[in-house]
Amino acid sequence: MTTTQIRTAAVELTREDKAYIRHKIDARIAKFSRPVERVSFRLADVNGPKGGVDKICRAKVVVSGRPTFVVERRDNSARAAVDGALDATERAVRKVLRRRRGI
Repeated sequence: MTTTQIRTAAVELTREDKAYIRHKIDARIAKFSRPVERVSFRLADVNGPKGGVDKICRAKVVVSGRPTFVVERRDNSARAAVDGALDATERAVRKVLRRRRGI
């Protein structure tokens, strides 16, 4: 089973936001649960209250027997940044697993 952590820095998440993010992570990453040992998502607001495209989601992924990798996406909302990071994470995990299998 994959261990998943969600951390925030200067980003307020509602209960609904947290449930949404957890559901999306489970739906997108759970299918890789064996080779993916650990995933951590870090959300940050780089501009503070100024607004703009300033929410960053950084995903750090540990795959068994492979180097750890990080993907990052920036958007104007935490959910959109998480969605972008999840898309990139899923593509990266698929790529790592294809290389691992020699495909």
